[in-house]
Amino acid sequence: RRRQRKRTSPWRRWPRSKALGSRSLHRRGNPPTPSARALDPRSVNPFPVYDREIARLRSHLRTLGSRQWAARSHCRGWSVKDVVAHLSTDEVYDQACLDGTMDQLPFSGGLHGWNARGVRVRRAMSPLEVLQEWEARQALVRWAWGKIGVEGTIETSIGRYPMRLQVWHLAREYAIHADDIEVPMSSRERTAQLRWRIAFGLFAAQEEQEDESLDAELRGDHVQLRQDGAVHRLELETFIAYLTNRPQQLTDPKQRALVRKLT
Repeated sequence: RRRQRKRTSPWRRWPRSKALGSRSLHRRGNPPTPSARALDPRSVNPFPVYDREIARLRSHLRTLGSRQWAARSHCRGWSVKDVVAHLSTDEVYDQACLDGTMDQLPFSGGLHGWNARGVRVRRAMSPLEVLQEWEARQALVRWAWGKIGVEGTIETSIGRYPMRLQVWHLAREYAIHADDIEVPMSSRERTAQLRWRIAFGLFAAQEEQEDESLDAELRGDHVQLRQDGAVHRLELETFIAYLTNRPQQLTDPKQRALVRKLT
């Protein structure tokens, strides 16, 4: 089995989902891995990808009825509404980064406390109220990011950080949570999404040191993963479940079992 990966974010509820956190500012300076060359996050504009994730999620949420809002998500103990409440909590952090008010955020209790509190304080809100809060906060953050521009930097919990990479991290975060609540998309959209998520995930693991022990390469319609002397040929869906530590999102029990074995 892999050794425990380095935790680079003190804010996240779930391992391997690190939109807000203390990412390493140290860069190893290596050229991008072969898997990441097709999408080098250091040069590709992430805003179109991020905007597609937001538009897809917003469209889906606006169609939900009360039973669907109350349905269980793939996040343990959270309903669909709770996941959206969590996304609002993420945007509270993003707004604080923009406003210079991070020191005013209630981070007592660490990672679990921050995330649990963000969901708990919104439990009394209606689904519509939760949706409207998230939409309003996200729109303000996106507008401010656009003013800064993709070549700019933004204040974070670890200091100034490239806007380009911050947006990639948030696009990945939204894609992860969209899977948690089963936002539908066409097979073509899904394949394109999986490919950029894998490319960015490998970049973050290897170049930003989220998990330097990860030895994997994107090869066409599969990922080649090397672990403990063995080579595993994983489908794109399976590798994403492995990368995000979410075997529960897979419908094939054999693939779920494989991911649990590998992690």
